[in-house]
Amino acid sequence: MFFGRLNLWTNLFEDDFLVLFRLRLLSVLLMLSLASCFAPKELIKELELFNNTIINNIEISRHYFEVDGDRLFYAAAGDPLRPALVIIHGTPGSWQQYARYMLNEKLRERFYVIVVDRPGWGRSVAGDTQEIISYQRHATIFSAFSVALKNTSNQQPVILVGHSLGSSIAPRVAMDYPGSINGLLLLAGTLSPELSGPRWYNKAARLPIITWLIGNDLKKSNLEILALRGEMEAMAPLWLDLKIPTIVVQGMSDVYVYPENADFAEKNFDPKLTEVIRLEHEGHLFPLTRREDVVAWSLCLLDRITNKVSLCDQG
Repeated sequence: MFFGRLNLWTNLFEDDFLVLFRLRLLSVLLMLSLASCFAPKELIKELELFNNTIINNIEISRHYFEVDGDRLFYAAAGDPLRPALVIIHGTPGSWQQYARYMLNEKLRERFYVIVVDRPGWGRSVAGDTQEIISYQRHATIFSAFSVALKNTSNQQPVILVGHSLGSSIAPRVAMDYPGSINGLLLLAGTLSPELSGPRWYNKAARLPIITWLIGNDLKKSNLEILALRGEMEAMAPLWLDLKIPTIVVQGMSDVYVYPENADFAEKNFDPKLTEVIRLEHEGHLFPLTRREDVVAWSLCLLDRITNKVSLCDQG
């Protein structure tokens, strides 16, 4: 009898252990999957560098821009009287992942280079979860920010550069507020409603025990991903309303964003204003490993806006 009860308790303990182990394993998989927009390990060490105000004799200024109670944090380098290049991160993410673009001399010669924390991320403040995941709210904030930049620079152009979810959000600014921005550079972004559905791990992360295991940032990131299809469906009728030069760049080995989003852009964007660039053998994080190409596309996009060139180098 004693050994029978002992065996029963052992089995129960083993069952509980297996459940916890499986939940922990699932949470690890979720963290690895949801953290797709974080920098590679070799780049993470650089983040502390940008706690400094002066880097390589380049001044990095930090600011807040307020819109109806929301505060947008951004860091910047260069002359604010020049055209603005605004870089928008994905999910999860922060301005520091793209901070090295502020040190690029070619960019600073022609741009006021800005990297932001999106509303609700990093040092930026948003009212509630719904505001964080709402593309319309993002559009309101970024359009007001762009107008302020134009007013400071005597109406110089503003280009939005989005990576990953940032590429899904950036076009909404031009859709809702025509004239507020002048160009789009969309890197590894989901654009098609049919290609924007959540993966199995996103659905699993809604379970209370998984939500508790993955923590607040990944929970917030997962909510953004779960909302992605609805946002893309709302934007679907508006793509042809984009009347600004746009470059779409997609890695063909991307395992987080379907490469077929490049096909969607070719079929649904204005062909006279849009250029689609496919990068063979590149994954999701090429904006962090092929900075010189991103610099070249940014400069070319500015030349297109000012009618100096018609097409950019395919990279």
